[in-house]
Order: sequence, then structure tokens, then C-alpha cells
Amino acid sequence: MDTSAEIKKALIEALGIAPNLAITATVVSVENDTCTVRLLSELVLSDVRLKATISEDDDDHFLIVPKLDSEVILMSQTGTLSGLIVLKVDAVESIQYKKGDFEFVVDGTTGKVTLKKSGVNFGALVSDLIKEISNAIILTPAGPGQIAASTKSKLTALDTKFKTLLNSN
Repeated sequence: MDTSAEIKKALIEALGIAPNLAITATVVSVENDTCTVRLLSELVLSDVRLKATISEDDDDHFLIVPKLDSEVILMSQTGTLSGLIVLKVDAVESIQYKKGDFEFVVDGTTGKVTLKKSGVNFGALVSDLIKEISNAIILTPAGPGQIAASTKSKLTALDTKFKTLLNSN
């Protein structure tokens, strides 16, 4: 081995860097924050992490969940099969971000977005607001009145459009 190769090898060892090649696999199933994959050799591996570390703390995480039967790129943090982690996802089923009592989810199955803070759901809040406006009593010199039927119809259509985008659960 020449001198430059020896220096490179010594630096890699000193820094704790292990040469690691990317592995292509197909997603077989997803279980919470891990998945089961099938390698090109047909070997099936379970407990492949979808985030860097698995911990009991569910209050702070970012998770990209791949679609079943989609391709993913894996690498091992430890150089062993038990250290595999998904680095790249070709097809996304959902994206989840949670920080304390704030939660943001994009669900590819339903095509809806969930946005929550302290248990308050943005989709439900918008729906409640539209309902309150639709049922408003308007005070006029002639006495109490209601919103016009054509306006209520437009508000109902607006609520329906919001519900196609926002999850209200």
C-alpha cells in the first residue's frame, strides 16, 4: 500500500468512519418508526429504522414513511445489518413532524394535512368557524335576521373544500 493510501486509511480509522455502501431495498411493511425490507438478493430484513434513533420520546420527531413496495436506500450506522437506517425514500406514504404539543402530518393515503397545537386541530377550527358564520344572527333595524341562503350555500361549499385538504380529527 502506498503512503497516501496508508494515511487515508489511518485517518478513516482515527475519525471512526467505516466505509459503507448504500443498499437498495424494497419496502415490505412499515411498523411505527421501523420497516421491513427485501434486498435485491431476496433477503428480508426487519427493524430497519426510519429515523436516526429509536427512543421512547415521542414528543420530538421527524418521520418520512415510505409507501409499500417502493424502493428505499439504506446504510448502516454501525456497519452491521442491525444498524440499518433508511436514508432515501422514492415514494412517500406520509410525513410526520412533532415537537412537543405541535403536530404536522401530511397523509398520502387520505390526501389530507393535519395541523394541531395543544390538542386544537386547525381543520376542525376552520370548520367550526364556517359553521358559526353560517348560523350567525344579524341584528337589523327590522329585528334579528339570518345570513342569506345563497351565502350559507357558499359557506358550505367552502367548508367542503377545506375538508378535502384538512383533516378535522
